Amino acid sequence: MASKMWIQTHLRELLRSPASGFSVGPVEDDMYEWQATLMGPPGSPYEGNLFFLSLCFPLEYPFRPPTVSWKTPILHPNIDYPRVFHPLLELLQALYDMLLHPKVEEGDVYLVEIARMFVLEKEKYEEEARRLTKASR
Repeated sequence: MASKMWIQTHLRELLRSPASGFSVGPVEDDMYEWQATLMGPPGSPYEGNLFFLSLCFPLEYPFRPPTVSWKTPILHPNIDYPRVFHPLLELLQALYDMLLHPKVEEGDVYLVEIARMFVLEKEKYEEEARRLTKASR
């Protein structure tokens, strides 16, 4: 299966050059189901917390992207229905960067009210994000 070879290549790359801010790998021996852990970036309301994600690779990978599901509740203007089309390493780096630098411009947000809170009531946003993150531990 070509898809399994692509996925194994990603895994080898990740093991050879681990990135900071996250870890990822297959669940047991299933190359099509992975778990990722993102560390809350320093200086963000997510600092000191861990976020768990599930990545499911379709048999048609890389022609169809993996499905990404957040398993840890999170308050963030860009996270609601995260189907992502980046190569795996870029995907995880983009998710980590998104925690540190939310995009709140029109057209970039899924959750308008949370984006509005981020812009207009940043302290309240960070307090709520911390509270929800701590409650989900």
